[in-house]
Amino acid sequence: MNRVTENTNVKAKAAKELFDKDKITIVLTGTGSPLPSESIQNSTAVFVNGQFLVFDCGDGVAMAMEKLHLPVTEINAVFITHFHSDHFADLGEVIDRSWLLGRKRFLPVYGPKGISDLVNGFLKSYQLEYYYRTKHHGEQTMPSEWSGAKPNEFYPKSDGSSKIVYEKDGVVVHAFFVNHVPVEPAVGYRIEYKGKSIVISGDTADSEVLKKQSSGVDFLISEVMNKSMIAKIEKSYESIGNPKFTKIMKDIQLYHIDVSELAKLAEDAKVKTLVLTHMIPFVKGFIQTKSIYKDPVRKEFHGDLIIAEDGKRIEIPLP
Repeated sequence: MNRVTENTNVKAKAAKELFDKDKITIVLTGTGSPLPSESIQNSTAVFVNGQFLVFDCGDGVAMAMEKLHLPVTEINAVFITHFHSDHFADLGEVIDRSWLLGRKRFLPVYGPKGISDLVNGFLKSYQLEYYYRTKHHGEQTMPSEWSGAKPNEFYPKSDGSSKIVYEKDGVVVHAFFVNHVPVEPAVGYRIEYKGKSIVISGDTADSEVLKKQSSGVDFLISEVMNKSMIAKIEKSYESIGNPKFTKIMKDIQLYHIDVSELAKLAEDAKVKTLVLTHMIPFVKGFIQTKSIYKDPVRKEFHGDLIIAEDGKRIEIPLP
């Protein structure tokens, strides 16, 4: 009884704090990449004006959100940046768990061309799960009308400008193309509310579009790669005669943004706070973080800098 009561109270307190309309709260649910690390794969939660928006759902995100006491039954929408598995692998679980735990609303999933195939694929694979849960517990406990999710496919403008894909009670989410070739389409998102702005880059190489969309934002949450380190890893694989991973390490340098490129982009765009996430390679400890990411950024960027960690919260007071 004590355990149930305590768990219920903790969740209620967390939800009250996160839905506080006097601030925007960003939760860096997952900050990892496809490369082995101790981090959950990529996902960012944004709580704004009583709404819970989820950006990407990499592996492990569903359980991570529950461990962080995020109110998963109240998710308003999910946004996917592109179709690499570290950004969508746990989408099926996010859809399913939010319903199992009590979601009683439609769950829209937004993404560029291809999102319908992705969402419908998950729904097909979970159809027996939905059926059995409702059959066992009944419609009152597991209402079938709220199971699953609805894909919302959009087509950003090819000229690099953004397109509004979500708008509710003053919260506006724009989508824009980023350069992750050969992964096409790939998009970033810009969230705006009461004069505050947040950009989530998704995966991208250095891009004039990203710089334009990040102009003057309060927070740029961006992926980043230290290409000089990845080049060294490439050479290491080559030296031990591993052509597969030599090729992979070479290729991935072509469609991610280098730490020095990102620093310059953020400085030129007058970004107020830069948040480094999806860091490649994964680092651990103060010394590695400082030498591989902080020091290179500080050579170009003079705004505030945050190194992402799983579960980290960022609060933005509202006027």
